[in-house]
Amino acid sequence: MLNVTVLCSVIDNYGDIGFVYRLCRRLGEISNDIKLRIVCDNLNSFAFMNSGIKPGLSEQEFNSWKIFDWNDAEVCTKEFTEREPQFILQCFQCKLPEWLESILYDGKLKGSAYIINVEYLTAEEWADGFHKLRSGTRSVQVKKSFFMPGFTKKTGGLVLDGNFKKCIGYKKHALEKASERLNQVQKEILHSDDYFKILVFSYPRNFNFLVEAINSFGDFSEKKVHVFLAKGISSAPFVKSCQEVGDTFEYSELPALEQEQWDALICSMDFNFIRGEDSFSRASLSGIPFVWHVYVQDEEFQLVKLNAFLERMKPFFSADVFEDYKRFCFLYNRTFPVEPGDEACQAIATLKEPLPLNEGSAEEEMSSLAAKLLFAAEKEKKSFEKASADFLGNGDLAENLLEFLNSLEF
Repeated sequence: MLNVTVLCSVIDNYGDIGFVYRLCRRLGEISNDIKLRIVCDNLNSFAFMNSGIKPGLSEQEFNSWKIFDWNDAEVCTKEFTEREPQFILQCFQCKLPEWLESILYDGKLKGSAYIINVEYLTAEEWADGFHKLRSGTRSVQVKKSFFMPGFTKKTGGLVLDGNFKKCIGYKKHALEKASERLNQVQKEILHSDDYFKILVFSYPRNFNFLVEAINSFGDFSEKKVHVFLAKGISSAPFVKSCQEVGDTFEYSELPALEQEQWDALICSMDFNFIRGEDSFSRASLSGIPFVWHVYVQDEEFQLVKLNAFLERMKPFFSADVFEDYKRFCFLYNRTFPVEPGDEACQAIATLKEPLPLNEGSAEEEMSSLAAKLLFAAEKEKKSFEKASADFLGNGDLAENLLEFLNSLEF
């Protein structure tokens, strides 16, 4: 039996632990020969994925896994000293807990361990070269390799768990699953073909441009428009923009959804505005038109990650539509204000992207482009479906990871 320990230090409330929860569920689906232990430093976020997780416990069993609170050094030290880790999935470059560092590197380890650094999802070319690359450690008893999620066959691919595959394959399943926690009005809208449905799950920002765009789209659309607002940090700013601009469409805030319902909801929309690693990967596979809000990084490095992904998407679009899509995605992911000659300008210049130099002009252009994308959504759904089929063809990350673990020699 494989002894697998998964480490997760939560940076983005749902993206990090969302991936870990999905990966563990999938590993359990494909093999009964894995003993899983999950060590997480934010069990409140974990509980958002599934209400069966109890945030107040230092140690608990759930779904045949053992789950530990990273912050309880005494409990974790006892567990992992008595039952030493074999494979350690170090997710997203998180630092090892001090208690685990001590076990691995202070002469306490009786056997040997293998750390697999499961990296952030990226479409950048370097991911192909880093996939399965060996790395050094401070002990001959501890070996280490990289494992890269990604969008090519040279990477580990994306997690294809059973529920999500059903959601993208069977619309009826997606609608029924997504409806489980919605109120009656939301359920009726979700199941109705008379509505154009938009999901907004973003980082906080001014949404005036988007409210204006949805107003313009709704004025000419044959369908009524309903915006589903994900519970969290983007809901209040969107409502504020509706109040400032004046909305001519319907919107409602979603209740807290567990991962399976959230996946189904993404697959039931006509357009998704999403953020976070896990939701980004689901949107990429869903075949539904979407825009990705990337986690902001120093010197706007998020634009490099965005550009790499857009280049992966480019072959599936007509040139004119793709240019509008790319332009909007860049503007949506800018941080403001922008001054001529600053480092952000230089970073974008390397991507050959023309720059707006103030927030006002960018917001006006974003409103126009967003409306165009909404009008084109039904037609361009085929482009997103082609991209999804290509990414699905890279295989299941969990299956590829399991094969890799079984191939390793200590």
